[in-house]
Amino acid sequence: MAIIQETKFSFTEKLKLRDFNKLYLIILHHRAGDGDVDSIHAIHKRRGFAGIGYHFYIRKDGTIYRGRPVEFIGAHCSGNNSSSIGICLEGDFRKEQPTEDQLLNLSELIHDLKMEYPQIKRVLNHRDFCKTICPAIDLKTMVKGVKKDGYFRADYK
Repeated sequence: MAIIQETKFSFTEKLKLRDFNKLYLIILHHRAGDGDVDSIHAIHKRRGFAGIGYHFYIRKDGTIYRGRPVEFIGAHCSGNNSSSIGICLEGDFRKEQPTEDQLLNLSELIHDLKMEYPQIKRVLNHRDFCKTICPAIDLKTMVKGVKKDGYFRADYK
């Protein structure tokens, strides 16, 4: 089970509650740079969002942070926020690859989310929805090949 570091973010406006009947996607992102989860929260606020738009953020050392609580609609993929959970990885994947710790914990997090929300049927890259370089590499395929204790955990389409 993935260990998630809790955060205590304050948002600039009331967040919209999610209708879990509409949830069926996980969308993967890269930060296109380095920095902690607090800096993403601040950047998203400056861009006019209520706060961090991703539900989870994974640092290069593999630490997973909770961003926007899952019970609220995210702000990470226009037109798909109400049906998805957004996961962002630290790094610029135009210049570097995700770390082994990031991929292992991403795989574990996806597995846990699919167990908790069995209606999740697909895991896709942000770039699968719009013209963007995010996440610059095919994270959804990379994470499928990750093993933990000799077993594949990311058993999804």
